[in-house]
Amino acid sequence: MHTFRQSLVLALTLALFGVGPVHAAPLARVIAVVNGDMITARELDKAVAPEIAFKKLDPESPGDAAQIEALKRQTLEAMINQKILMQEAQKRNISVSDDMVDQEMERFIADSQLSRDEFQRQLAQQGLSLDVMRDRLRANIITQQLIGRMVINKVVVTDEEIAAYYREHMLDLPTGQVHIALIIYPADQDAESWADRIVSGKVGFADAARQVSVGPNAQDGGDMGFMELDDLAPVLRTEVETLKKGQVSGLFDMQLNKAQVWLIDSVAPEAAAQSGDVPDEATAARIEEILRAPRLEARFQEYTEQLRNRALVDIRY
Repeated sequence: MHTFRQSLVLALTLALFGVGPVHAAPLARVIAVVNGDMITARELDKAVAPEIAFKKLDPESPGDAAQIEALKRQTLEAMINQKILMQEAQKRNISVSDDMVDQEMERFIADSQLSRDEFQRQLAQQGLSLDVMRDRLRANIITQQLIGRMVINKVVVTDEEIAAYYREHMLDLPTGQVHIALIIYPADQDAESWADRIVSGKVGFADAARQVSVGPNAQDGGDMGFMELDDLAPVLRTEVETLKKGQVSGLFDMQLNKAQVWLIDSVAPEAAAQSGDVPDEATAARIEEILRAPRLEARFQEYTEQLRNRALVDIRY
């Protein structure tokens, strides 16, 4: 099962950076040089294209120009940071095998909740290929290992903090089995518009799933039945843990696609009529991850900024 560290790095690597391992840049206009490694306009255009498509922006429309320019600058900053992280990993002789990349690809597809054929269709809709995805996953694994060495061990959650969180939130923490329904929006749909319609009551969750979802059991309203909470994909479990019975989540990234989940019901195991103020081992582990997440993200940003401050970066955009 993935940890938050893996989910965080995956989101940063795939959703923001859009670049693979350090390699020679193609001949094109250079828009940034990072410790001697180039980033070209062509690479930036390729990295930002999926986000432009998702937001349904038109590069030919003057009205969209400012928003597209802001996206490009944001993406360039992320590409520079990722380049610096990959260079640091290279200095520390961090590398991964093809077998590790293959295993990560299988986990990534499984966690997307899409069939392999649908996964490849969604990749194609975003202008990506399995080879490009493998490069990005390789970069993700390398970055995970770098963070494991330099960041994760510096983030501590104490038993006292776990117990305090449990006492305050014990009634809100789903445990045992959860009955959920899931919508995975295809890349060519306006996920935000559908989510707004669900929230406003203009369309029911199940009806929306039947009409648009590319996820499992779409024709059954996305109903996935009762599942063990611990068996859910990490990003899905994280969303479910924030919900109370009957609530629908906001949009979140389900690997390649935007998604929403509806917590229809939850059933705690009989042994989890937990007595006292001490959570069981599985609940304690989930609470530790909840508490660790924002601290890990802050430490990761701090570490990235430290590397950035030491780097020689020449932006020519």
